[in-house]
Amino acid sequence: MFNFKIFNEVSTEVLTIKNDLQLNSELQLINKYKTSTSENYRQAIILIFKERGYSSLEIGQLLVCKI
Repeated sequence: MFNFKIFNEVSTEVLTIKNDLQLNSELQLINKYKTSTSENYRQAIILIFKERGYSSLEIGQLLVCKI
């Protein structure tokens, strides 16, 4: 039960961050991903790309290759 509670808090934080970033362009999201030190922030950006229809391979290429 305790682990479930922690998971819900992290998920809520990720969703909150995702909502704040939703209107950013792909290039803005890529730059924010690369400069972020927060794992939750990075997860939120990946969720946005998934919702926009990018595959896991495309997301990996965007976040690793683009400057």
